[in-house]
Amino acid sequence: MTKELRPIDVSDIPELLRIAEEVGATREPRVLRRDRRDLALVVPIPGVRKTRGRVKSKDDMEAFLSSAGGWKEVDTDKLVADIYASRRRSVRPPVRL
Repeated sequence: MTKELRPIDVSDIPELLRIAEEVGATREPRVLRRDRRDLALVVPIPGVRKTRGRVKSKDDMEAFLSSAGGWKEVDTDKLVADIYASRRRSVRPPVRL
């Protein structure tokens, strides 16, 4: 039987909040130490991932949604053909030995 952990709200403890956010972002545990004595271990919670670097704002979401359908006028078959054609074309000068 596992013992349930009691949560501690660190919203009003800026330095501890910074450490907790760092551990969550880097996914690397940290040891809290005082006078060469280890006091606690801060570990990331498995399965909980933070978005890369920042939380998306309402403006970010609106910009993302407004881009929907932005490629609807593109002839995808021609685009694929052009991509493959450009890969076959050599832009390097010939090698002279």
